[in-house]
Amino acid sequence: MRHISLGLLAILVSLSVSNVARCADEPSAIDPEAAQVLRQMSDYLSSLEKFTFRADNTIDTVARSGQQIQLSARVDIAIQRPNRFRVNRKGDNVAQEFYFDGKTLTLYGKGVNYYANMRVSETVDINTALDLAKEEIGVFVPGSDLVYQDAYQVLMEDVNSGMVVGTSTVGGVEVHHLAFRGSEVDWQIWVEKGDKPLPRKYLITSKWMTGAPQFTAVFSKWDTAAKLDDALFTFSPPPKAEEIGFIPLRGVSGVGTGGTP
Repeated sequence: MRHISLGLLAILVSLSVSNVARCADEPSAIDPEAAQVLRQMSDYLSSLEKFTFRADNTIDTVARSGQQIQLSARVDIAIQRPNRFRVNRKGDNVAQEFYFDGKTLTLYGKGVNYYANMRVSETVDINTALDLAKEEIGVFVPGSDLVYQDAYQVLMEDVNSGMVVGTSTVGGVEVHHLAFRGSEVDWQIWVEKGDKPLPRKYLITSKWMTGAPQFTAVFSKWDTAAKLDDALFTFSPPPKAEEIGFIPLRGVSGVGTGGTP
């Protein structure tokens, strides 16, 4: 069986070489077509006021021995611009809900029945809320850079080359396959063809970590005209839920943790 598996792998690799050889020969520059497709995706997402989607994520972790262990999670996301979101995440060793109602960020651990709040002194938009969560309390929503108001600027910040790999299919949807390189990560994105250029898959590869771990998200169940109630974005503690405090990564003026505003 091992010899069969290795033989099959060799065949698959040889078949793939002709498809990607052109990419290896491309100069270190950003292909205008790749930039255009990415910009179209970003502009389309920015035009959506209320939308929901699902992301099936996998992320590699590297053990001290150097062995890679892959963890999976299913994430359901609801966005209401300019200043509300909700993220439900369930997977290997995680069951969380993350809320932003325009003034308060709340993280709820369903398995442990604990929750924590972070208040902001004034109403902020989704971009600022996601930045605060990541930079001040270490809460990061994987793939969240795609829902920023101008995702193109966020994604291209560290990019030094990019290309169109070709046409592919993700979940039965025909897509543009794009690949970009930066100083710290390489990443690929698959963007739906047509008048709804939605992201359908997103893959990030770390270049400087042992084992080159990857993060992958496959997107589905897009509803670009979702009917969302404000109550969806407001956290109501379940019975016996215990409030705890975030541990701030650094002091921030105008931001408080714990308590109810």
